[in-house]
Amino acid sequence: MNERTDIAVIAPAGDIDITTVPILREQLDALLDAETRRVIISCQNVDFIDSSGLALLLSRTRRMLDRGAVLSLANASPQVLRIFQIAQLVDVLHVTAADRPPLPVLAPDEMPRWSRTMQVPEGVEHLCECRRRVYELLDQVAMGDDARFDAALAAGEALSNAYDHADGAGSMLSVRAYIDRVVVEVRDRGCGFEIDPDEDVEASEERGRGIKLMRMLMDSVEVHRRDDGVCGTSVRLIKLLDPAAV
Repeated sequence: MNERTDIAVIAPAGDIDITTVPILREQLDALLDAETRRVIISCQNVDFIDSSGLALLLSRTRRMLDRGAVLSLANASPQVLRIFQIAQLVDVLHVTAADRPPLPVLAPDEMPRWSRTMQVPEGVEHLCECRRRVYELLDQVAMGDDARFDAALAAGEALSNAYDHADGAGSMLSVRAYIDRVVVEVRDRGCGFEIDPDEDVEASEERGRGIKLMRMLMDSVEVHRRDDGVCGTSVRLIKLLDPAAV
């Protein structure tokens, strides 16, 4: 289990069934007691969830909602998604598929409904302030609280990298709202880094987890060297809006 300030990621080693539910229950309850606001269960190694697993996930989802927190499942296989569909829990539990459909392409002349750009203050002590600013901006968009919180957390990961690589010096944060999506971009002035969208990231004890987490939270994550003549990295995050909320 990988815990962070606002978020915790649990990655079960196998199926969620009567044999593993006690361990998962203990982990979830410990996070509830610690008032963790966001818990992600990564289902990369999960092929099956039985009734005891569904009951646990449903009960802890409700408890977290009562506390203003969020529990969700990421990297769910088609088989796992099918289990939630059969149990009619797709609309109750927040589940993200491992294989997502391609991102719709915006028309070349599509203009954002609004955009905001700000210079990132120097000093890592401003990270929380910047993340809160993203959350406030997204309050202007027709999106659910879960999606807004996810986008703000992902932006926080990108901002953390900007502070880690260059203490935020010369970094820029932009948020753009389109008819079907929100785009958050963080540009830093570090040494520059690039990774293909489908390239796996090897996570060490202290490195590589941020990109994995952003991919769980967002619909698209692009990390590449800046192309504007400035040395540094650009992280572009996209969150699609729920058509029912637009």
